[in-house]
Amino acid sequence: MTQQIDWNKWLTLIAALALIAAVFIPFTQKKYDEWKAKISFKLYLKKYFGVLFNILSYDKIDYTKPSIKDDPEKLNLSFTDYITQFELDFKEHQNTVQYRVAFSILFNLQNLYFVLYRLNNSIKQINVDRLYEQTLAYGANLTKKELNKIYGILLLMEHFSSIVGFHDRFGNLKSIKRDSKNGIWLGLSVNQSVLKDQQVVAEDLKQLCNDELSIQEVIKISRLLIQELKSFYDFSKLMKKKSKTK
Repeated sequence: MTQQIDWNKWLTLIAALALIAAVFIPFTQKKYDEWKAKISFKLYLKKYFGVLFNILSYDKIDYTKPSIKDDPEKLNLSFTDYITQFELDFKEHQNTVQYRVAFSILFNLQNLYFVLYRLNNSIKQINVDRLYEQTLAYGANLTKKELNKIYGILLLMEHFSSIVGFHDRFGNLKSIKRDSKNGIWLGLSVNQSVLKDQQVVAEDLKQLCNDELSIQEVIKISRLLIQELKSFYDFSKLMKKKSKTK
């Protein structure tokens, strides 16, 4: 005897599968779109934050070790190492009477502010207000932790220029001057008179000592910005991957 097919059961199963697909596919598509929007927005932010991250974490800066030697040691440091080394040397030599040691301290400070000037320009070009608007528009797909990281960086960027500008008390140093053209800081130059009048160097170093708090404030906000950027980029993971590839 030929067994009859129960079409009702098959039709019921097909209808159930069609119903599941009708619910599941749009849900999956929605989750995929949210994931894609999240990844795209994070890549968008990394494009802009990356400019600062490279300056603060990867770029190398020339640093002159304070010394009385004719040919003092030159170091090539990341920004993090640079400010740490400067703090140590300034603490050790801020009361020095050695002209060459004081001159190195002054040069390293002016070089530090030159890097801060570059950071300020980068922040202006990035346009913090625009990033705030983009975060409000596309941040709904991010976690609270991710949003906190982003807003932390934007807040520091927003106040960085004003804090550094307020605490830059060293544009009028006489021994090492800032070369500028049309309001753009191009580099540093040595006042040739210091070769004859070392008192100029002593006066400049005294100004650094009097305004030490300002130096501490710009270093503090720089460290905070570095810390937040490293957290955003999972810097420790990047370093682990880099070490594995060596």
